[in-house]
Amino acid sequence: MGKNKLQGRDSALDIIRIVAVFTVISVHFFLNNGFYSQTVDGTAMYVMVIMRTLFSVCVPLFMVLTGYLMSHKTLSRKYYKGIVHTLIIFVLATLACMIFKTVKYGDPFSLSDFIFSTLDFTGANYSWYIEMYIGLFLIAPFLNLAYNGLKSQKQKQVIVITFIAITILPSLFNIYNFDVANWWIDPKTSDTFAKLVPNWWMGFYPVTYYFTGCYLREFGIKLKTRTMILLFVAFLFIFGTFNYYRSYGTTFKSGIYVYWYGFEPYVLTILLFATLKRIKTENFKNGAKFVLYKLSGLALGIYLISYIFDSIVYPILNKAVYNMPDRLPYYFVTVPIVFICSAVSSAVLNVIAKYIVVLFNKIKDFIIKQLRNPKKRNLQDYVFIILIGGGLIFAFWKSI
Repeated sequence: MGKNKLQGRDSALDIIRIVAVFTVISVHFFLNNGFYSQTVDGTAMYVMVIMRTLFSVCVPLFMVLTGYLMSHKTLSRKYYKGIVHTLIIFVLATLACMIFKTVKYGDPFSLSDFIFSTLDFTGANYSWYIEMYIGLFLIAPFLNLAYNGLKSQKQKQVIVITFIAITILPSLFNIYNFDVANWWIDPKTSDTFAKLVPNWWMGFYPVTYYFTGCYLREFGIKLKTRTMILLFVAFLFIFGTFNYYRSYGTTFKSGIYVYWYGFEPYVLTILLFATLKRIKTENFKNGAKFVLYKLSGLALGIYLISYIFDSIVYPILNKAVYNMPDRLPYYFVTVPIVFICSAVSSAVLNVIAKYIVVLFNKIKDFIIKQLRNPKKRNLQDYVFIILIGGGLIFAFWKSI
């Protein structure tokens, strides 16, 4: 990236993407260290519940950022080409994860296994996000038509509030039991809750985050930065304490309020996104901006390939530290290790992806050139030679 482009780049968005992927790695700390099978009580578990609540902003930050960046995208051939790099990184990460599982677990795979594991998003264990993102990418231009077709700020507030009402609010109202009086003293006694509002549309929560990103780009939040920081910290401890209360004496309750469509991640995500967006990066040196730009470009690969390093690091931690709450201090060791190793690996994937695109373009240009110049060897001649060569190699391989 040139010096002028770096000077005009809003590096706050790069910071948001880096924070998002770092919190993804962080929430996987709890996925892999036995947190969800540990009884919630004591100071260490309270701290860990607070941290788990904080890191729930990980995926929502990505979705808000998607809406922020893509709010003006329109239908075009160029637009659809924009997903090519994402898909290539996904396929490469899937291959890397499957090779790793073959080496570590002795789980060999065939070409058909790789193809089907790619198509059903199981080859790379953290690739559910790509499955969601493909759909969000495809409908984004139509979401933009709906959002940008509204003529006033009030109308745009209505569309955001409407989607909050049908996707987020159920996680606030449908989480209580009014039939058992003792439940309020000891919530773990029952997981049966009264349904106060409709919840059918909760699965559409990515659209809510997308529209929120569109709105934040256009209007932002009319609060002072200090106020937003104080609100973020206050809500973090309120939500974390609430989660501790709901889980006390049993394992962590992953209620709908802590999932991505929960009111807790939504509130924390919006406050954190708006706060980070206000970081004044125009005075950053070009070197710092370049590092942020490059690191943010590795985020997708880091997300997908971190499974490999989680599978290496956490068995070592869990074996070395028997008592799960005692693993808390090792967050500051394991998460940076996984992040750094994943970033290096993601850089390799990005280089490979770059050359795949270069090779594809060369092949495309060659085919176009051959089709337009019949005086040289025809395209079908090259295809025939390749097929014959491939057939001979295959026959020789089968005869061994």
